[in-house]
Amino acid sequence: MTAANVVDVSEWQPTSIDWSNLKANGVKAVVVRIGHGVTRDEHAADHIANATKAGLIVHVYHYYEGVDGELQYSVNNAKSLNIQPNVYYFLDMEGTIAGSWPSIFDSFRNQWSTYGWNTGLYCSLSNYTKFDDATLVKQGVYRWIVAWGSSQPNNADMWQYDSKTGLGSYTSALDKDVDIAGKLVKEPDSTIVEPTDPNGNYMLKSGAFVGFDYSTTELQGGKMLVASPDGQNKIPKLAPTGAFLFNSADGDNMWALIKPKIDTIKGEEGNKGDAGAISDTSTDFNNLTSEGHYDIRISPSTQGKNGPKDGDWGLLDVKVAGRMVVQTYYGDANANVYVRNRRDGSTWTAWRSVTF
Repeated sequence: MTAANVVDVSEWQPTSIDWSNLKANGVKAVVVRIGHGVTRDEHAADHIANATKAGLIVHVYHYYEGVDGELQYSVNNAKSLNIQPNVYYFLDMEGTIAGSWPSIFDSFRNQWSTYGWNTGLYCSLSNYTKFDDATLVKQGVYRWIVAWGSSQPNNADMWQYDSKTGLGSYTSALDKDVDIAGKLVKEPDSTIVEPTDPNGNYMLKSGAFVGFDYSTTELQGGKMLVASPDGQNKIPKLAPTGAFLFNSADGDNMWALIKPKIDTIKGEEGNKGDAGAISDTSTDFNNLTSEGHYDIRISPSTQGKNGPKDGDWGLLDVKVAGRMVVQTYYGDANANVYVRNRRDGSTWTAWRSVTF
């Protein structure tokens, strides 16, 4: 006789279920419906809490209705219920569904897997023919197949064999299942899958690609243009909004092209000082005739009796217009300003103190 080691429940079952009694009757795990369409199952939180308290292993499922925003809702709903990584999350596909069943399931599988949930498919034995079994096996999908009143399906990882009778002290109709592969009746691995670091250094491996897929970084929200160096980590480059997404390596590559085209950048560290000025240890300004800003220390003896007298650092601003060169010196110590000029390489005029 077939004996259930898993049951699945929804808001159709009351929150007063005696989970301890079900456990005593051989049940080791429960699959709780947490949502349908864009609506949370009314008893989801209570069923999860009560079954967990009784020592049962809890997995979850979402009933597909094909409404707008359903995929993202299924993610948000599971996260708000604190569904942990490595828990099995099943998509319940039944009834009349427009479109390609495998494509619909794959969109959920891709998105759910980025959050670390193990993915599963629930459907009838007849509807399972819409899927390619080898593909699901390769993807690691847990195949939960409904076949009431018949023998165990060959391709099932879990078999729902009855929904009309009760179990133990629960005498109402209850979905009963056999976890054939045995993965649902074991405690989920507590290892948390870390999201891909978009600035990580990944080795280029076989399976690398650029194309449209779901991001494995913390940035989520539909398919994006991603770059995958290894076929596993998928780093978004173009969001559905049309925004380009850059990481640190992109910035470094762009800066290498942009930097040579910029003469002086205010605030850049290095030999141009923190004000964008060229640092110069000269004590004579006479040969500084190239336009620019010079962070410079002067010697009064070389500047004439009317020139700058402080020996501190100051800013020399040189302007060139045709044959005219003008030097303006701003002193650090006393904030005095001096100006002089020359034309056609002639002798410099005397420094003139400027008052503002």
